[in-house]
Amino acid sequence: MATVVSSRVDGIKADVLLMMGYVGLSIDEAVRSLDDRDVDTAKCVIGRDRQINEYLRRIEAECLDMLAKKLEGEELRTVAASYKLVSDVERIGDYCTAIANVTLAVANKPVTTTALDIIKMGRTALQMLNICMEAYKGRSEVNVEEVFDLDKSIDNLYNDSFVGSITSILREPNTITNVIYLTMASRALERIGDHLTDIAERIIFIRSGKIVERSEPMHVPEFPE
Repeated sequence: MATVVSSRVDGIKADVLLMMGYVGLSIDEAVRSLDDRDVDTAKCVIGRDRQINEYLRRIEAECLDMLAKKLEGEELRTVAASYKLVSDVERIGDYCTAIANVTLAVANKPVTTTALDIIKMGRTALQMLNICMEAYKGRSEVNVEEVFDLDKSIDNLYNDSFVGSITSILREPNTITNVIYLTMASRALERIGDHLTDIAERIIFIRSGKIVERSEPMHVPEFPE
């Protein structure tokens, strides 16, 4: 019986990692599609969201079934945390779709602004996701708390992007449409960072049983005085 339970828990972990892998691909492609104004890649991201949602439903169902068993220790924490964790992963997929939709909206518009901060935010989000994935696999040498510092980097980039957007609009009012769209994309990446922080907290719970709350209230950009 114990072997069967352990096998099913391992199956849940494998599915969660696959789901996270799909989301990682979506983060990368969503940001690249925006930078390149690549409609085909954006459509791939949008299409993949259905697959991510299917993983969510399957993993949630398996977790609920397993929680009815007599689990204990790390196996119980893994199943309980995974049930919550996949909701964060699914939301990240939704935000990737939002970025892809921004690509579709600006694809045929003149390039009036750059997406350098968005590209940096995307790379940082991928770094956060990779740390979470390695930690979730059970690699004890991975310091999952690095995710919290990286989230602060994303917040700072979002702040720079937002302030830069306002400055751009004031200087060149004709850029307002593109700037608003890019602000929507950077906001989506800022929220992705928040969900990755939540995932890191859940992984710490799996490892130690400790409940850590490092998430902060909604980040409000700060303007220089």
